[in-house]
Amino acid sequence: MRTLFLSEAPFHAESGRQHEDSFEMNGEMGVIYSSGNTTGTTVTTKINAKQDLLQWHNRYAAKLLYKQNESTVDDQQQLVTSAQNIFFSAQSDYKLSQPSNRLFMYGEYEDDRFNSYEYQAALAFGWTEQLWSDSDSELTYSVGPGYARSIAKETSDALNQTGLIVRAAMEYEKKLNDKATFRQYISTETDEEFSRSVSETSFAAKINGSLAMKLSINLTHNRTPQEIDEPLDTQTSVTLVYQFF
Repeated sequence: MRTLFLSEAPFHAESGRQHEDSFEMNGEMGVIYSSGNTTGTTVTTKINAKQDLLQWHNRYAAKLLYKQNESTVDDQQQLVTSAQNIFFSAQSDYKLSQPSNRLFMYGEYEDDRFNSYEYQAALAFGWTEQLWSDSDSELTYSVGPGYARSIAKETSDALNQTGLIVRAAMEYEKKLNDKATFRQYISTETDEEFSRSVSETSFAAKINGSLAMKLSINLTHNRTPQEIDEPLDTQTSVTLVYQFF
């Protein structure tokens, strides 16, 4: 990683600077309501929080997707739930003598009402490195072993999946100007037979000091020994983001 990125990286050493604790939190929401030939409602919300302490750097995330569509049930038009997904994650990085080098602990939980599993969860531990960070951009990666558990629904043909995994993630953020920010996040959790990979590409533009408009493209790919109809899920959304702190 150092060979690839650090030769020309705009890394600024932190030595000699007095550390100041910080906490940032923002929430985003998007709502789509349609009527006429097609009736339905889609709600997506997300909360992100980041805490930087002298010895610890913590990140928290929570997401909710809910969708209703009009459908014919017993010869009557009714609104039925067609998507419902809840996701939580948290990562704590312990800073070593060089603050850009860290040890991490990560956990996640997902409950998707319309996939093949009751829930999916994972824990991982390992190494995190902030390859660079300055006022305009930041690049961080993490990699380490972990344990994943996916419990199949009784009504599905999926198999329970439990065992050791390797988790790797990378996040890049670039401020294009005072009002626009680009962000790319990629993660994968894999073993010999199964894998789950996630990509989020987003562009946010400030409307005023605390409010921004955000365009996101989210990709989730699942690999299993069984054939599944759609291994790749794609979600494109436009949301309003409010910066609380």
